[in-house]
Amino acid sequence: MSNADHWLKYLTAEGVVVAQSRVKGDWGIEMEQREGTYFHFLAQGTAYFSLDGQPQIKLQPGDVVVLPQGATHQLRSAPQSKVASFADFVRNIQALYSKEPDATIVVCGSFGIDRYMVMPAIKSLPPSIHLQAESNGATAPIAELLKQLRSEVENARMGGKMVVRNLLSTLFIYILRQWSESETAEAGSWFFAMQNRHIAKALACIHQKPGNDWSLDNLAREAGLSRSLFAQQFRESVGETPYGYLTRWRLGIAAQLLAQTDLSIEQIAQKVGYRSEYSFNRAFKKARGRTPTKERERRLSPENGPPIAIV
Repeated sequence: MSNADHWLKYLTAEGVVVAQSRVKGDWGIEMEQREGTYFHFLAQGTAYFSLDGQPQIKLQPGDVVVLPQGATHQLRSAPQSKVASFADFVRNIQALYSKEPDATIVVCGSFGIDRYMVMPAIKSLPPSIHLQAESNGATAPIAELLKQLRSEVENARMGGKMVVRNLLSTLFIYILRQWSESETAEAGSWFFAMQNRHIAKALACIHQKPGNDWSLDNLAREAGLSRSLFAQQFRESVGETPYGYLTRWRLGIAAQLLAQTDLSIEQIAQKVGYRSEYSFNRAFKKARGRTPTKERERRLSPENGPPIAIV
């Protein structure tokens, strides 16, 4: 098992296709900064992607751009095309819609990631990730996934929403893997920490056994470092204390168990390392703003399922 596998095992990225647009002529969209991780997939034609402070990128068919932190960005038909807000673009889409075989087709969406759980990793990623369809063989699985995504969005079939959610989850993992294997992680980032064998071992302990009674001393022992050196290296590389990371990971696993199992609140509390239901409830509400019971109700609500909007 590689350093990141024990983390990816628990990662879910169920998402939503916000819009699939078939357009021709002069057009442009600006999406303002918003919380979330977004993507644009160019299925056909060409488009230009812009992010403040970075060179404009020409997108070719099969290219995908991911915005891990939801940074403000623009997508346009030509380098100097004027942009409208995403809401205005969707409102006026009929004027741009084209059935012509050479129309540009863009699929836009977001990944429904548990940001509480994976925040250190998301912060470690650059503002945008551009994966080119024809760059090398490593992107072939991503290209195939995107073809499937486009097919599911365009054709309303039984189980389509479930298939789209699964495709997006797999797509995000492929994108993370592709980026981590092709880029050098910056010092002081989560991906850099995963390359430090001492810190990576402690992270693996937390990820794989969140219910253990972990203390700073026994995590340092697992990492093979002194207590003080471990605490220093962990904070410098991960960006928070070992206890802070452990708490957030435990509550992330708990949130998944609330949504995916029928276990009682007390049973979930024990599974993620809390000695009492009371202490678990208090920690969960402090971190996430709602009790475990309310979180379960929210996640299981039919209205909370990610819709698919096709434009």
